[in-house]
Amino acid sequence: MNAFDRIIGYSAIKQELMQISDTLKHRSAYEKLGVTAPSGLLLYGEPGVGKSLMASAVIEDSGLPSFVLRKDLPNGDFVKEIKVVFEKAVENAPAIVYLDDMDKFANGDEQHHDAEEYVTVQSCIDGVKDRAVFVLATANRLRCLPGSLLRTGRIGRKIKVNPPRGRDAEEIVAHYIKSKKFAGDVDVKTIAHIMDGRSCADLETVINEAGLYAGYEKADQITMDHFMAAYLRTVMNLPAICGELGADLSVADKNYRQVVYHEAGHAVISEVLCPNSVTLVSIYNNGSDFGGTTGYFNDKSTTYLYWEKSRIIGALGGIAVIEQKFGSFDVGGSRDLDRAFRDAKDLVVNDCVCGFHLHADEYNDSERLQSEQEQVVSSEVERYYRKAKEILSLNAEFLERLAAALAKKTLLSAVDVQKIREQCKIVSVAI
Repeated sequence: MNAFDRIIGYSAIKQELMQISDTLKHRSAYEKLGVTAPSGLLLYGEPGVGKSLMASAVIEDSGLPSFVLRKDLPNGDFVKEIKVVFEKAVENAPAIVYLDDMDKFANGDEQHHDAEEYVTVQSCIDGVKDRAVFVLATANRLRCLPGSLLRTGRIGRKIKVNPPRGRDAEEIVAHYIKSKKFAGDVDVKTIAHIMDGRSCADLETVINEAGLYAGYEKADQITMDHFMAAYLRTVMNLPAICGELGADLSVADKNYRQVVYHEAGHAVISEVLCPNSVTLVSIYNNGSDFGGTTGYFNDKSTTYLYWEKSRIIGALGGIAVIEQKFGSFDVGGSRDLDRAFRDAKDLVVNDCVCGFHLHADEYNDSERLQSEQEQVVSSEVERYYRKAKEILSLNAEFLERLAAALAKKTLLSAVDVQKIREQCKIVSVAI
């Protein structure tokens, strides 16, 4: 197996790493062209996205001796260790110096750019220039590192490693579940959508946790319910619910019914406007407030403007359904209103959807303009609210079926939502 085969997904990054490794393995071929190998590479991004795995793949594939530096000594001793490691690399050149978690070499904030550790690393890099020593580094927070250290000629190449999304996430999910006994109806794409933007470490952990829930129940297979329970507990810090633990909607108390309908309202509007966009619906949240959670995924099949409008209307869906079903205002919808007004203002002020005359900048931000903006934003939110009520009224069957299922199960996955959607006649509404 090639060293880079261990990297799942990230095809573009993998290609660049293979090219860098080739310059290290076949240095003479590049020198014949009058060029030199890069002096260094920094892989940066949030923890758990696979930076260390990528770095180790470069080291292994290059076949060069490597010398690792990690902050595991007191400050003074560590500075001495930096010098020793670079000296060993020169003695064994061509070689690689691997600076693991370089942003932790000094106090971890942007106020310590001149820390002795960074100054020493910079000095050592300058000292090994043209001596066939390649500097490979990883970091979580780029802002903690001095710009002089990262400039071209020192660590000139920088690759940001983001959490996996889209096809990358699907490939990683498929890799993690292939060795586990998942039920046949568990869909890789659905899991990837639910975990969109989460780190590789999160993906691996949640999938393994799902197996632990299945094992505890003495189940023969890991189901989507087990995965959702693991996701709620591990990622969202919500109660891990498996199975049908809720109530019959017709006999549930009013507070419970309002939470159920509130979340169902969000989900129905999102599914009507953007099919397959809901990843989960739960009557629980990870805060102290009474209320639930609805998750979404944007597959980029709509325009930015359409998606933003659908998010505003969807945010108002919970409040709209409470007014329709219970004839009262939803006092638990303040955060939804905040989001609706914030996003509507962004469209009005920054994207000028209601005219250029409402755009504000440093030269045009008068009290009169602000007052006019506020009036237009309020009017827009009112319009979106009426649209939310229209969508819910036209899709009452979908709403009732979804609410009944949520009341009974307390948690619906994307698969559950789609099954319910397929049983209903969906009435589209233009926005």
